Formats: sequence, C-alpha cells, structure tokens
Amino acid sequence: MVAQTTSTSLSPREERRRIRIETTRSQILDAAESAFATTGFHSTTIKSIAEQCEIAVGTLYAVFQDKDSLYEAVLRRRGRELTKLTEAKAAEPGPDDTRLVELAELQIHFFRAHPDWTAVASGLVSGSRAASADNGSTRLYETGHQVVVEVIASVIARGQQSEQLRGGDPHALALIYMGMLETFHRIDNPTTGDAGGYTLEEFLDLLGATFSATDDPASPGG
Repeated sequence: MVAQTTSTSLSPREERRRIRIETTRSQILDAAESAFATTGFHSTTIKSIAEQCEIAVGTLYAVFQDKDSLYEAVLRRRGRELTKLTEAKAAEPGPDDTRLVELAELQIHFFRAHPDWTAVASGLVSGSRAASADNGSTRLYETGHQVVVEVIASVIARGQQSEQLRGGDPHALALIYMGMLETFHRIDNPTTGDAGGYTLEEFLDLLGATFSATDDPASPGG
C-alpha cells in the first residue's frame, strides 16, 4: 500500500501527485466495496475493479498489494469511521441509559447509510467469505467489533454506578446488547424502515427497557 506523506513537506508537483493517488484510492475502495458486496470476495477480480474505475490493473496494484489487502482496506475504512463515531457518542455528557439507546441508533443509521460495507462485514460474521491464508480480514473485523463492545461495556458500567442501567457483568451485557443490535440489523429493511413489522422506534424502546435499571428486580427501586 502506498505510504501516506504529510502535504506540508511536499512540493506542488508532489502534492498534486498525492491528491491523484488519494482520489484513485478512494475510487478503488468505492468500487471494491460495491463489488465485494454484490458478487462476493472470490468472484470479484482485481481486473473487474480496475475496469470499473477505468484505470489500468497496474495502477491498482501500485495502490494495493493484492486482493486481500484491498479487502482489508475496504473493511478498515468504514470500520474506523464507525468506531470513532461510537467513541465520540459514548463520551458525550448526559444520562447513560439515553446514551446506550443513542449508540444503537447511531450504528443502525450507519449500517443503513453504508449497505455495501455492511454486507461485506456481515459476510465475515456469517462465514460466507473463506478466510485468507493468514485470516487477517477476520481478525481485523473481530478486533473492530471488540473495540465497540468495550465502549458499550464502559457505558453500561458507568450507568450501573449511577443506577440508571441494570446490574450484571458489563461485558456480558455489552455482548447481549450487540446481539440484539445485530439481530435487528439482519431483519431491517432500510428502504421501508420496517424490520419484519418492527420499527426502529419500537426496537429502540425495547433496547432501552431491556437495559434500564427500572426493569431490573435486583436494582434499587426495581
């Protein structure tokens, strides 16, 4: 993969070249994201992606080493964005029971905004993409998923201290939370806003009630 260089140290000519490379890289990632989501990893070729971008195969290889590295870059691009958004939302002030629901809403809207990336990432969860030799893509997804789980667990732990969220091991509850979120995602129809007769608003109400301390018999006042 082409090394990133800060623009402040580049000549005008080098800066123009950097911009061209970054533009090309973004186009390649967009095309690859769509292709991997539509036809799958094995049926997608470097040649087909290059043709879609109207560039030479050699140009693509100048930016990405091989199909595995391109696949991982597709996962990493939006995964990093979602992680940053999640961490920023979790750090906002306010009641943690509300924050937990807002985090779920944020992720669902992100999935809806990037359906191709979501399909690619979901393929790793379902095992529809055979692992590469070093299983790097699967590990990359699992690492990103774990980061989000830890963020959710920290919000839950904080909410337990303020007696806003139900008791229990925060990490276990975070995994249950993610399971609910992933289940809703699998049945969600972004076009109609309907998930098998279950709306986003209904799901968020269910999520909030599930983790609220007021519905926990072991909690004070529960």
